[in-house]
Amino acid sequence: MAALSSLEPQTDPSFATTLAHGLDLLATFRNHAGPLSNAELAEYTGLSRPTVSRLTYTLEQLGYLRRDAKGRFVPGLGVLAAAYPVLSQLKVRQLARPLMRDFAAYTGGTVSIAMPFGLDFIYVETLRTTDAVPHVPDVGFVSSLAPTAVGRALLSLFTKDERDAYVARVKAERPEELDYVERRTLPDIELCNERGFAVSLGEWRREIFGVAAPLYRTPTGECLSVNCGIPSFRFSAEQIERECGPRILGLARSIRSLVANS
Repeated sequence: MAALSSLEPQTDPSFATTLAHGLDLLATFRNHAGPLSNAELAEYTGLSRPTVSRLTYTLEQLGYLRRDAKGRFVPGLGVLAAAYPVLSQLKVRQLARPLMRDFAAYTGGTVSIAMPFGLDFIYVETLRTTDAVPHVPDVGFVSSLAPTAVGRALLSLFTKDERDAYVARVKAERPEELDYVERRTLPDIELCNERGFAVSLGEWRREIFGVAAPLYRTPTGECLSVNCGIPSFRFSAEQIERECGPRILGLARSIRSLVANS
């Protein structure tokens, strides 16, 4: 993922560079699991060691970082507290859980609700009936929009201008993904618009089949979709298309109805 500070010109007088660096540092923990030292954080962010030391000290004092027994840093509860207002406003999370649980039991997979996050998506709710699956994500999990069913479902909710802006940003920030986006992602978005659901048959991870459907846009324009990551041994590719796709379309319709009547 591109550094947060790269999203705005560094010469913009309104841009708070120090704040951006601090957020860059916190974002590092999304892609590097486990405790990180100042030296590792400096390597991953490209910031100088003195800058990283000042940032980690400040973030620790504020509760956004804490130290482990060896003095390395891990995210603190301040990060969770900062996320609470976002999650608490998404009432769909509570409303959809019983329906999501039923779908998870049917597929033996993990059912999640996602929103766009730059060139990625982020899970705002996730539910499964077993941990005996190849991939066990949780709320806050982030991954690329391009190769995933949930990404294609989210992108199907974009306007043409928003989709063009997405492609331009891929070209600028992730040029290695551009060919894939033009060759696979964009046609699959059109297919999702036609039939109401999207699939990804082992494109993101070989052992996982994904199926997803767009939900809606909020009054402020945020997009949401629902998806299920299914172990590839549970269903054939044909069954994903023929059975799971229409069923997740039905799930999305039911969730939309619950939200509209709440």
